[in-house]
Amino acid sequence: MPDLSPAICPDQSDYDTRDGEVARRNVLFGLWAGRRMGLDGDALETYAWSVHLADHQLPGHDDVIAKVAVDLASVGRPISDRKLRSRLHEMAMRAGLDLAQSDSKAASTGRRRFYPPGVQRSL
Repeated sequence: MPDLSPAICPDQSDYDTRDGEVARRNVLFGLWAGRRMGLDGDALETYAWSVHLADHQLPGHDDVIAKVAVDLASVGRPISDRKLRSRLHEMAMRAGLDLAQSDSKAASTGRRRFYPPGVQRSL
């Protein structure tokens, strides 16, 4: 996989803005769900990324909702579809705010992309 870090490919960030926001939303959603399942450390991070990767199975975000719903139910922590969609929407708003904040900081620091905590080292 090619390295698309800002230092290597600074113009890539404009292309990645929407994808980065969706990825951040998915990872945040996965972190939230993973914590509800009792995961922590590397297992939590791996689960969060598996939620993001599930988003590439079908158009839209229904595949992410379905994965988390099944996973939560499998550990005895079922949540309604409506509550999961509400939480995903909350994570989308949080991702957008985080991205906007990182863009405003980027002007002063020269960095143009933002990764969720613990994610940059994985890329």
